[in-house]
Amino acid sequence: MNGARRHDSPCADPWPAAAVIHALHDRYLTEVVEHLGLCPFARRSREQGRVHRPVWWVDDALDPAAVAGTLLAVVRESPDAEILLPTFVVPPDHPWNDAETFATFVPELRAAYEHTDGPRFFMVAFHPGFAADAGAKRRLSPDSLVPRLRRTPDPVIQCVHAEVLEKARRAAQATARDRLRERFAHDPVMAALIERSVQADPELSAEIARNNFAAVGDGTGAEELQRRISAIAAARAAVGVRPHVPR
Repeated sequence: MNGARRHDSPCADPWPAAAVIHALHDRYLTEVVEHLGLCPFARRSREQGRVHRPVWWVDDALDPAAVAGTLLAVVRESPDAEILLPTFVVPPDHPWNDAETFATFVPELRAAYEHTDGPRFFMVAFHPGFAADAGAKRRLSPDSLVPRLRRTPDPVIQCVHAEVLEKARRAAQATARDRLRERFAHDPVMAALIERSVQADPELSAEIARNNFAAVGDGTGAEELQRRISAIAAARAAVGVRPHVPR
């Protein structure tokens, strides 16, 4: 597959086995994303079996059309799939060890997938090298915290089904309206305006960013986030991967 092996292909040692990669990334999903409350729909999707993680061991360049084809095959086999997490194991000298270089693959994959007839997914990069200065003592904001949360054990592209995000947006909108109702419960003029208004759909990512910043942006929450991500990163480093062998 153009410089890569899929997760269901035999891999010679010392490439880490698929089960090892899945276990490490499951730790990230449960210990970081779910236990710290960083995503409003992650736990439900996982518990319902709607999260799928195809894995590639990448030697050289990887064809985005080939990855898009695999994602399409996954959703055809599992039509209720809500989150796809294509995961890429790379050797130490591969360009994708640089987070920003890996991130450039996302629009390539998005464009390739849009040429299929599969359902719509929103895609974003996760990478162990994001926010390499995460231990630095400097003021953060909800937006600048985001890369620090996206430090997975290996490069990953999170693909979330558009319908899942739409449901989350509707829930956020309802929550925002309820907050306004509570705030102006004793002001009949404002209460009437709220009921008659067409409320703008809140930006879901901004809402999640604000909630995450409140939870892990400072103090003991930030320390716990760093402790958990560092522990998973150390476990991933202990697994290792073979050096790249030129062909």
